[in-house]
Amino acid sequence: MGTAGQLIVRRYRLVRALGHGRSGLVWEGRDTLLDRPVAIREVLLPPNLSESARLRLAQRISREARQAERLRHPHIAAVYDVADEDGALYVVTELVPSRSLDGVVSGDGPLPPAEAARIARTVLSALTHAHAAGVRHGDVRPANVLLAHDGRVVLADFGVSVPGSPGSSADSSGRDAEAYLAPERAAGGPPTVAADLWSLGATLHTAVTGRPPVMQGPSGQGQPVLQAEDVPGELRAVLAGLLAREPRRRIDAETADRLLAEIEPPAPPRPVRRGRARLVTGIAVAVLVACAVGGWAVGGWAGLRPGKATPAPTSLSPLESPSLSPSLSPSLSPSVSVSASGQPARRLKLKWHTSDAGWRAGVPRGWIREDGPYSISWRSRDGGAVFTVEVTAQQGTDPLAALGEAEEILRPEAKTYRKLRLRSVNGEHGPSADWEFTWTPRKASARDHLAKGVEYHQYRRVISTATATSVLTWTTSAADWDTLRPTLARVLALFQPPPATPSPSAA
Repeated sequence: MGTAGQLIVRRYRLVRALGHGRSGLVWEGRDTLLDRPVAIREVLLPPNLSESARLRLAQRISREARQAERLRHPHIAAVYDVADEDGALYVVTELVPSRSLDGVVSGDGPLPPAEAARIARTVLSALTHAHAAGVRHGDVRPANVLLAHDGRVVLADFGVSVPGSPGSSADSSGRDAEAYLAPERAAGGPPTVAADLWSLGATLHTAVTGRPPVMQGPSGQGQPVLQAEDVPGELRAVLAGLLAREPRRRIDAETADRLLAEIEPPAPPRPVRRGRARLVTGIAVAVLVACAVGGWAVGGWAGLRPGKATPAPTSLSPLESPSLSPSLSPSLSPSVSVSASGQPARRLKLKWHTSDAGWRAGVPRGWIREDGPYSISWRSRDGGAVFTVEVTAQQGTDPLAALGEAEEILRPEAKTYRKLRLRSVNGEHGPSADWEFTWTPRKASARDHLAKGVEYHQYRRVISTATATSVLTWTTSAADWDTLRPTLARVLALFQPPPATPSPSAA
């Protein structure tokens, strides 16, 4: 075992032991090269292994930790490095000042259903991001869910799952860590997406009841029993779906996210800074934001001087098409989308549009282009769907705060409003946030093709780079959402904001 003060691979200093968990000893450490605090997990391999078995296991852990290094998500404790020192394996990660969910439940008691749903939904977003990148966690449990002092919820210990490790077999409250393994994992199966979702369900169960689900039947083969007197009624559906014994019968991430969103408490109202809340077009805020198609209600757009955009008539080449961004919401997964007829929905053909201002977008072929003073939109020929791009030279935008302000302005102007998500995402171009919601406008708008009494569905993404802020808005009727969702996923993945150095026409 390591000792305080020890220098690992001439770079990482062990400062003090923080805890002894299932997969090893956790140290507070210091990266002496970058002069920053880190967490260092000294991985303890199971005893009584042959040398060849130990080597294979160490290689597997090192490989999985290396895979986890590429994960960058606001709710994942980043993996920085894997180090081997004198035959011992160390995984270096982000140090998150926090309390574990396990410690909170042990010390303060079970959480209210809405708060537990918020935490579970945040962890689900981290898992969805990892799964899209081909990374499985393998050890989701309350001890690895960190409630950071800065308010974040962070999922830790990616890449360090060690079966049968000699570390403590129980978490800090004495609960058996094996209780959070899916039945197929307890029976010796590999980490899978479905197994991670089962473990999330068990973690949620503990958050609201104070204990993991009780398994009925032989060890590793039983069915979890949800005690009606313990499990809050509003969580029974999502828990039953996540904790199904058969992996093929478990609900997927999209369904779990939807069920949790119905329970998650609304975000606290954000004060609207009226001095900044002005529209880019100069039209009254309430009118344009109520339409929720063109324009958005966060100001500071004075620096925008959009160039005249020119369409690119050629189709997207497979060689030009970037892969689907892992930061997309699970609700946008094209693989599960079906049309109203029950048939799989097909993605529309796209073409490139390159703006003189430097940004580039894949837009549906055949849609009608509409140029506004500060935005460009493409509308379906039946008028029922529209994709809008607004790009400004504003720097330093907080995407989540901007969308929060827009939400506060929209609410009074909508007859019905249902928030599906409003959160930061791990954008490849810079700080980003997504806002998805449904609403029914109070008034019809011929200009924006909105009908009174019709429910609409919108997805809005804000991307902040060093030189610009981009707003992508996709709106359809609620009835057409599933049909067009695969196209939306592709459009969001293809968008490229202006380059770091502004083009002459954008100056």
